[in-house]
Amino acid sequence: MSGGSEKLTDRLDELSALYLLTDRLYRAKTSHEAFEAGLDAIRDGLGCHRASMLLFDDAGIMRFVAWRGLSERYRKALEGHSPWVVGERNPDAIFVSHIAETDEAPAVKEIIADEGIIGLAFIPLTVQGEVVGKFMTYYEHRHSFVSHEIDLATTIARQIGFYLERTRAEEARRVAEEELRGSEQQFRLMSEHAPVMIWTCDALGKCTNLNIMLREFWGVETEDIPTFNWHPTIHPDDAADIGARMTQALATQSGVTVQGRYRNCKGEYRVLLTTACPHFSPSGVFRGLIGVNVDVTQRELLMAELNHRVKNTLAVVQGIAHQTFRGTSATDAHAAFEGRLMALSAAHNILTQTNWEHASLDQLVCNSLQIRGAFSNRFSTTGPATLLQPNQALSLALAFHELLTNAVKYGALSNETGKISVEWFRIAEPKPRLKLVWSELGGPTVSSPARRGFGSRLLERGLAADLEAEVAMDFQPQGLVCRIDAPLAEGSLPQ
Repeated sequence: MSGGSEKLTDRLDELSALYLLTDRLYRAKTSHEAFEAGLDAIRDGLGCHRASMLLFDDAGIMRFVAWRGLSERYRKALEGHSPWVVGERNPDAIFVSHIAETDEAPAVKEIIADEGIIGLAFIPLTVQGEVVGKFMTYYEHRHSFVSHEIDLATTIARQIGFYLERTRAEEARRVAEEELRGSEQQFRLMSEHAPVMIWTCDALGKCTNLNIMLREFWGVETEDIPTFNWHPTIHPDDAADIGARMTQALATQSGVTVQGRYRNCKGEYRVLLTTACPHFSPSGVFRGLIGVNVDVTQRELLMAELNHRVKNTLAVVQGIAHQTFRGTSATDAHAAFEGRLMALSAAHNILTQTNWEHASLDQLVCNSLQIRGAFSNRFSTTGPATLLQPNQALSLALAFHELLTNAVKYGALSNETGKISVEWFRIAEPKPRLKLVWSELGGPTVSSPARRGFGSRLLERGLAADLEAEVAMDFQPQGLVCRIDAPLAEGSLPQ
């Protein structure tokens, strides 16, 4: 299997591991199930046989809560060892390629070496930006952590952090429910500054209390709580289901868990997971519901993003394979397929640096054309700073690859004197557009080909479809000129 296809397979395996982790954490009933899911994701995604999960206890000591392949002696010796303290905000992960090259105490190095560990990583687990624990990966040999491994480790830690935040919110709900049985006033004082949204309503569904986090979410003053109606803040598509289920919970004096979108005081819709249970007086009279809302917007966005990326990547690979292996020899097809996958992978790397929000056109051009390689003195590029949408970056990366391949085989880079110019311009009115010109000079005399190959079809049809672009291939005698005219999104100019 080629290096490019192996890399793409690895990335798809990583996305699959993240998708499975998110699903298992969402369904986990116990901390044990969640930690096992985390260790499986670490093992499958980061390629290590040994890993561990540690959390701070009430005394602020880092304790092992789950592990794979570690001896009891090792765990006892290093329990409590942590590069961070409780509550430290936004800690950075630590990646160690070889423990002997660190400043750790000799005794610590000896314990790690005796366990057969050489490379390792410390990945912080955070809740609302504060460190609450870490997970560790261990390798029996020197291990240099590459960028996609670091990104994957960070995403795994974020997902586990979401789970910890959810469980701690549920614990806060349980504590709140117990306190309500004693003194409602005491409960209000206790829940006021809780890190989750806590509320109560009476038997008719009217709000009786909203803690400060929920009041700030909806922009409600304390004195306005008795008359506040939260129903209009529900997204119209979710209103019927949420309203019916909350009404049923009140009517049957039973608990309910429901998820939906609510508009906050800024006019933004956030996804809240609501868990409510019935509240009774000491004499058994139903007094209403007590509930907790947890903002799970980021988790839902991550799930949707993973689904979208996996489907898009598979579709692109399927299209490349179909076009590459049609009517070509096995050797030529293998080389072409590998090259196209590598171009796709390079564009993925650029997008990963910005969390798949955008890609710099200048960086994409430099990476795609390998300007620092063998042809570095035969390219000229010029154009303003421009940000591309992810689909634009992927399509243009493949287009540049095809143009470069054609230039090496038949065009300006097939001799010793040819040169290539890549220029682009931004048109602001009436709507933003990108105009890009690829020009070849000094190569062999060019004539229009009798038949169009996959590269030409990708340029003329693929870009037109993916980018809504106008593409013109002009086979002039002095060299190929390719003109691309594509729309740009608002905000494509870097700030």
